[in-house]
Amino acid sequence: MVLLSRRRVVVVAIKLNCGCVKLALPNGHVVDILTPVLDELTKWLQGDPDTPESGGYIVGYEHKDTGNVVLERISVPARLDRQTRTHFDMLDPAHKVFLLKEKMHKSYYMGVWHTHPQTTPIPSATDWNDWRETLTTDETAAEYIFFLIAGTDNTRIWVGNPKDKTIIEIFECPKIDDIYTKQQ
Repeated sequence: MVLLSRRRVVVVAIKLNCGCVKLALPNGHVVDILTPVLDELTKWLQGDPDTPESGGYIVGYEHKDTGNVVLERISVPARLDRQTRTHFDMLDPAHKVFLLKEKMHKSYYMGVWHTHPQTTPIPSATDWNDWRETLTTDETAAEYIFFLIAGTDNTRIWVGNPKDKTIIEIFECPKIDDIYTKQQ
């Protein structure tokens, strides 16, 4: 960690040493998406016209002291899931087994992910309806439920707040070169 001082504003810079991505949460905290999540997502992108939509669960945890969130791993499509070019139904019990195994390692359900055959994904009406329903039925190990859509070139992430039923897109924290910065 490097501390830089500029005109009485202290900037805390965190050197990237793992390739994770940091995004700003609406509550002022951050979410770290770890490399295993990003690497696995890359395997399921719909760059080929024959590649079907894929999806699964996201697991991680909220740090009790800082309130920051870490997304550690994702479940991946399994044999009994239904996949078409523009639709994914998570039907295989392997996803529930994944959640149970991850819970034993203190990594908990945090949301869902899926792919779109678009360069920059745009949530469909079905996505919005599913997300709104998720806000009323699901509970995560954090303040928010995460909704991630991976397009062929870009990934977008939204968080849903079960308390007020709002869903907003979140964005990467500011960086200078490869160093994330945070104003204090």
